[in-house]
Amino acid sequence: MKIHYQGELPMIETEAFKKFEKEYDSNADFLENFSNLLSFSGRIISLITDKELLNVSGHVIENSVQTLRSIKLCCSIGSFADANTLVRRLRDDLLLYVYTLAVVNQRKPFTQDSLDNFKMDDLEAFVEGFSSLEFNQVMTDDEKAVEAWLTNKVVEAPAGVRGKLSFKNYMNVLEQNENIKEVLTGYNLQGYWKVLTGKLNNYVHNNGRQFSQHNLIRSSNAQLDIYLGNVNTRISYILTFFLITISMVESALLCSGDIEDYLDMGMDPPEDCQYEIAPFIQEYIDNKVSGMHPELKQFLKDNNNHGMKIE
Repeated sequence: MKIHYQGELPMIETEAFKKFEKEYDSNADFLENFSNLLSFSGRIISLITDKELLNVSGHVIENSVQTLRSIKLCCSIGSFADANTLVRRLRDDLLLYVYTLAVVNQRKPFTQDSLDNFKMDDLEAFVEGFSSLEFNQVMTDDEKAVEAWLTNKVVEAPAGVRGKLSFKNYMNVLEQNENIKEVLTGYNLQGYWKVLTGKLNNYVHNNGRQFSQHNLIRSSNAQLDIYLGNVNTRISYILTFFLITISMVESALLCSGDIEDYLDMGMDPPEDCQYEIAPFIQEYIDNKVSGMHPELKQFLKDNNNHGMKIE
């Protein structure tokens, strides 16, 4: 049963919500465009174990696009406790994806001895060396955690492995990347990141009556614009940090995809076409990343791990 309060506008008809919606939709569009870019790129990323090859799909990103839709729905009915609980899930899922990429990149699928004996002096040596490659049977706990997640066996994994699938560990692994560490410490992002973590945890764990009350916000609330603005600020920060970490871990995913279009049409792509980033990503960097810190765009341009062309 719907309860109508006399004289109150529906939430979605308020000026505060209309203002919120414009910025919110731009963030949601960015992530949906990125999800589509992953789907259509045809790029294959895999964790190679001694038993199987496990593909890392973009399903987590698709899931996060849906989470953004759910957050907006919660905001439209004044359920800001639920909205912020989902904001934390969005944060965790996006970092899970980047963490997975980082672990896959660090994985050494073949033993060092077999690689040392791999020769490419001629075709015969290449074939012999390739056939003699030995899969690396040793896996780190992070690699085991990613394997368990990709094979839906997390609940069966030892506690030490399951514990790797946590926000705290995602950050520990990502901060081993010197460029990500520099972004956090050198560009004043770490402070807000910690503050945001505390705020989101309060909603997830319902740390006080006020957090339950935030699920009961009406359209006439004098602080409605603050509740809505906080959601936008948190979403923008999370998506911006996600883009920054992608740039440092696997920036080739930012590729515009034009090279595939040229090849599909039987045309030779322009030189260095593979380093062009998608226009919507450039726009997000200009509007959001630069807004977070004016020098961050130059840092991404200089330090993304595949030399992608950021203007």
